[in-house]
Amino acid sequence: MTRGQMPIIDAVDKRVLEALRDHPRATTSELAEIAGVSRPTFRTRLDRLWDSGVIIGHEPQLDLGLIGFTVQAWVELEADQTKLPEIAKALDELPSVIEAFTTTGTADIRCRVAAHSTAHLQEVIRAITDCEGVSRTVSSVILSPLVNHRKVQTLDLLL
Repeated sequence: MTRGQMPIIDAVDKRVLEALRDHPRATTSELAEIAGVSRPTFRTRLDRLWDSGVIIGHEPQLDLGLIGFTVQAWVELEADQTKLPEIAKALDELPSVIEAFTTTGTADIRCRVAAHSTAHLQEVIRAITDCEGVSRTVSSVILSPLVNHRKVQTLDLLL
């Protein structure tokens, strides 16, 4: 399946994904029961979702504040479009860059960054500005979340 192509997700797939979302530490047998399918059916569906690229990660979500990253910010970058691969590599090498996206509008790239303090945030922004191809940055400190990260909840839009 190519990116942008709609995957075929039916009601059973949705129940499998919801079971994983709502009970991430449950066993496969428990998840199958929650989803209302047999264990082999659950496993087959789960494998297909992994193989098709619908499920892409398996990492824990961290509360950044509890591990010392008490300052988060959005950093918008004006960038030389011909340098995007180099900029992406440089951003990937900065541990404080949580995620980065190319965007439309006034910024070419938007990054979410995490820092220990405002002084550390300034260092991170300086490191981003030093990336070859980045001409300017504009940052906005994140005060508090209103809607938490929720990719799996978008399933409600499908069925």
